[in-house]
Amino acid sequence: MKKLKKISLIILMIMTFLIITTILGCICYIFQINKSLKYDDNILIEANSKAEIYDIDNYSLLSTEKEFEKVKLSDLPSFVPQSFISIEDKMFYKHNGINKKRMMKAFLNNIRSMTAKEGASTISQQLVKNAYLTSDKTIDRKIKEILLTLKMEKNFSKQEILETYLNVIYFGNNSYGIEQASKNYFNKQAKDLTLAEASMLAGMIKSPKLYSPIFNKENCKNRRNLVLKEMLKDKKISNEEYLSAINEDIVISTNLSSKSKNFYEQASLEEASIILNISEKELALKGYKIFTYFTPNDQKALKNAINNDDYYHKNSYGNIADSCGIIIDNKTSGVTAFAGKSVYDVVNMIRSPGSTIKPILVYAPALEYGIISPETPILDEETSFSGYKPHNVGSKYYSYISARKTIEKSLNIPAIKIMQYTGLEKCKNFSKNAGITFSNNDNNYAIALGGLTKGLSVKQLVNSFTPFANNGQYNEAHFVRKICDKYGNLVYENHIENKQIMSKETAYLMTDMLKSSTKTGTSSRLKDLPFEIAGKTGTVGIKNTNLNSDIWSVAYTNSKTCGVWLGNSTNQKEFVLEGCNNGGTFATSMVKQVFEDLSKTNDFQKFNRPSGVIEVEIDAIELENNHILKLADESSPDIFKETALFNEKYKPTLKSENFNDFSVVKLSANLNNNKVNLKFNALPQCEYNIYRIEEDTLKLLTTIKNKRGEISFEDKTINFDTEYEYYVEAVVKNYSDKTFNKKIKSNSIKVYNPSLLNGNSQIINRNFTFR
Repeated sequence: MKKLKKISLIILMIMTFLIITTILGCICYIFQINKSLKYDDNILIEANSKAEIYDIDNYSLLSTEKEFEKVKLSDLPSFVPQSFISIEDKMFYKHNGINKKRMMKAFLNNIRSMTAKEGASTISQQLVKNAYLTSDKTIDRKIKEILLTLKMEKNFSKQEILETYLNVIYFGNNSYGIEQASKNYFNKQAKDLTLAEASMLAGMIKSPKLYSPIFNKENCKNRRNLVLKEMLKDKKISNEEYLSAINEDIVISTNLSSKSKNFYEQASLEEASIILNISEKELALKGYKIFTYFTPNDQKALKNAINNDDYYHKNSYGNIADSCGIIIDNKTSGVTAFAGKSVYDVVNMIRSPGSTIKPILVYAPALEYGIISPETPILDEETSFSGYKPHNVGSKYYSYISARKTIEKSLNIPAIKIMQYTGLEKCKNFSKNAGITFSNNDNNYAIALGGLTKGLSVKQLVNSFTPFANNGQYNEAHFVRKICDKYGNLVYENHIENKQIMSKETAYLMTDMLKSSTKTGTSSRLKDLPFEIAGKTGTVGIKNTNLNSDIWSVAYTNSKTCGVWLGNSTNQKEFVLEGCNNGGTFATSMVKQVFEDLSKTNDFQKFNRPSGVIEVEIDAIELENNHILKLADESSPDIFKETALFNEKYKPTLKSENFNDFSVVKLSANLNNNKVNLKFNALPQCEYNIYRIEEDTLKLLTTIKNKRGEISFEDKTINFDTEYEYYVEAVVKNYSDKTFNKKIKSNSIKVYNPSLLNGNSQIINRNFTFR
């Protein structure tokens, strides 16, 4: 028993020693951290983030210093700061910067759930974290946060802390501080916010994207109502004010005068933060230097087009569309320019691509797998696809039409048929290699027309065109070339790793089809440009109306790809696009202006045709009459041949027999009962004149048109004891609006019709040649 007590005492002493040592160690650790901390009141007062962005030539482009529009706390209605206190930090005026009770509760809850998702940061801690610290979820950072918060609380009043907090907190949509957020979301100053509007902003800061009034309106409304409920609990608003505010709809009012923003800056910062897996704030605090693909001349060309008022059509409400444009270098996939005219976050905007997705999702995979060639005929007619009944624009159908023409006219039925022939999953997998993403519900033919559940970003969609100009190679588009720390040490470099996602032949054939679209198709506003360009448009219509929600135009040369989007960011009826504002009009005019400007500093060359793409002569008769691609016979007249491009791997193998022995029309004759019966084979593409010569007089007996096969003709107007000569002249002319004057004569047949007395008839054949 004594031995057991002795052992217990030793264990107790050891445990006590370990606990004391641990406590002392923690105290020393905290002391060392506290000693190393550099606290600067000016950092908190300024609360601005700075980082440097450099262009393609490594010249300093922009500073990301946020020009905060500051507001004084005393100028705000009392419910504005109170809405933030009620939802973020109820004990703000009672604690010394640290809410110990709340922190302990969060700690226990995290232990219980085995997670670290529940926080307990006060407004003061959030401000310190925003001004001083990184977003690392480490014990070291948390200790620093607590120590700095305690120091800050000693140096600033609660009013100063709260005022600074409201002026620097991020509200999403490129809005820093409550003044800027008020203007961006409600087109008013913060001092004029209503209770409902202030509560909405207070609710957003927990997760600006999740609670965005633009992209997640229902989430935003629920969160706003939670803020109002907490204010009611805190007795900061009356029940009448509460009821009035929760019943108020969320209405976003755009500030048209501030539509044009520096979205390239925003996109570069966001991409850099993703690359390094740190927050944008931390990027700035650590002084990273971000080197981009920004090309001044490209940005100038794009911004000039984006800011050109001639391309913005006012709808019946007097509103214009939001816009966004991008230029990508085909070889590097570097984004050389990015601009927009919107108060909304067009960098992360996801919109329906409409028909602009057809080249990469429908036509390119069909070319790759040999399902179609540019001239493959497709039957365009009203069709039901297992209950899905899409329509062409204007419900206009063209019967048999070439694949080239279907994309020129952006026809919907042929596009779905081509996807059906190729296979939906094959098409999806092919386009995924070009950066196209799908949701779990995108498993129907509607996606061929751009009917994606979520949609695509401007960068994604435009980037999917670059492989067509880059010999079938794809590389994800990037804003950032490299990143260095504040000392100039390289911490990241974008290595161009082009992936071959389609054959060179497919890329060229797709380009050739899209070149046609710029000449006679929906992108024809580009036809006068003095260099080779390929393009595709897209228009997303609103069902059962002549209105649109999104329009696109994407075009590319051998070296640059440019895409423009115009649309209704809010999806509110007041901002719809009218029918005249479609992909082929204002968006394509913008793209044209961009390339006109780019051509001043770029030498655009012709697209390089690979050796695997060959020209083949096909039989025009088989194509027009039987809708089959067959090789033309060597003896076919040129007018019955069409030159078409093929991937040599998939060229036609069947040969037309329409013009075998076409050099001679074989005429036969038979005399019976004083009638001459003439026979020959006819082709529908020829007009046949049957002639008779009697005593050196030429007489046209009849003309036969549009007939195929054996023709039988009787001459009943002959006399006894007379010699006649017959021949047939085949005339080929005016085929498919072309003029052709070739004539071919048959063999000549002489017929002697004896009297009933001598009975000595004769038929003599004589051949004619071409003349």
